[in-house]
Amino acid sequence: MRHFAFCLSLVALGLSVPLAVAQSKTTAPRRPIAVSRNYFAALSARPKHTAANKLSPATQAAARADDPRIISIPHFTGSFSYAGNSYSYTMVGHHPSAHRATIVPTTYIPLSFYFDEFIDQNGNNIAIDTSVLTGEIKHSPLFENAEYATGDTQFVDAQMRAEFYPLFNRDGDNDRDDNFHVLLAPPQTLIPVTIEVPPGSSQVYVLPDGSYFALIDINFIDSQLNTLAQTEPIDVRSIPIFLGRNVVLGDFFTGQPQDCCVGGFHTAFETNQKGNKTSVQTLVFSTSLDPDVADGIFGDPAVFSDINALSHEIAETLNDPFVNNVTPNYQIPGAPPGECQNTLEVADIIEDLSPDYTEVTLHGFTYHPQTLGLLQWFEGRKPSNAFDGDYSFPDRTKLTAPFTPCPAP
Repeated sequence: MRHFAFCLSLVALGLSVPLAVAQSKTTAPRRPIAVSRNYFAALSARPKHTAANKLSPATQAAARADDPRIISIPHFTGSFSYAGNSYSYTMVGHHPSAHRATIVPTTYIPLSFYFDEFIDQNGNNIAIDTSVLTGEIKHSPLFENAEYATGDTQFVDAQMRAEFYPLFNRDGDNDRDDNFHVLLAPPQTLIPVTIEVPPGSSQVYVLPDGSYFALIDINFIDSQLNTLAQTEPIDVRSIPIFLGRNVVLGDFFTGQPQDCCVGGFHTAFETNQKGNKTSVQTLVFSTSLDPDVADGIFGDPAVFSDINALSHEIAETLNDPFVNNVTPNYQIPGAPPGECQNTLEVADIIEDLSPDYTEVTLHGFTYHPQTLGLLQWFEGRKPSNAFDGDYSFPDRTKLTAPFTPCPAP
């Protein structure tokens, strides 16, 4: 995911047409803006994700060294070489060569929104409830097993088994039961939180069918999450997952939103120093759009729907938990020429390839998790030694060759 500093203004890509957002400081209520299908897409706004590394240099170095004084979710380190340079990485779980299963605790916090500035036709403040999605999320392929080429397991575990296949497939027998897994525990669901959004921090829209959705300032959301991370009963050994419904994020720092439309981010930050031990908290925020809202924003009912955005964030958390895995500088597939980055973000390299999602059906419901890249793509390894020689998973056709280098940043 694109890396930005939340505490400052995000680097603005901008929109070709300005979005209508309240510039006045008045608290007088107003009605949402009525929009038609494909509204944001018509403004050249791209669905995207972001991330923030908030760790000190000393903590980053300790995490890369697999220092046991870092207290966080279980993680291991590895490295690869490219063009004479060595690149280390940290991922969640036990090292694949140990042939062990890791179960990672998770905490789920649904975030609903109450908008001070916007009222419906009856004069009531508009609110968007997220708690209605709890069952859909908890019983999704992120937490329950489905069938994949690498086994009957969770979605991101299947991806990690694909990229580490040569390390845990001991005898080359293609036995998918070889015991390397990184599994998310059933989420502990906390009491839903309703965030009151003050004037100037959002714009609410209404579709022809009466559905509401909102564009919210990412800086405001970040400040709220900073508070919640300190006040909610969250353990640093657990991944807290904050989910919003029918919202996307943009940067309101300049008075009108830029970088629309962010569907989620992941981050890591220090929470406590006790003796020589440092506690590091990972954190995930994601949206989940109703299909009609996804269609209204992007002209595709699956974009950011159900677990599309959340799978992006969970996968990148497991493959880059501390947001500090550096790789060779590469062209982002599907992005404009020269749009490059040098981080091991397994979902970023797919998100500009339309469609970015695959379909997985569980309990009679079709989910749309995002297709993911594999470590071998970042390594520049040719041929790939991942499962079945792939570079992307589960849709192997999304990436068929290693990365294209960009000039050094």
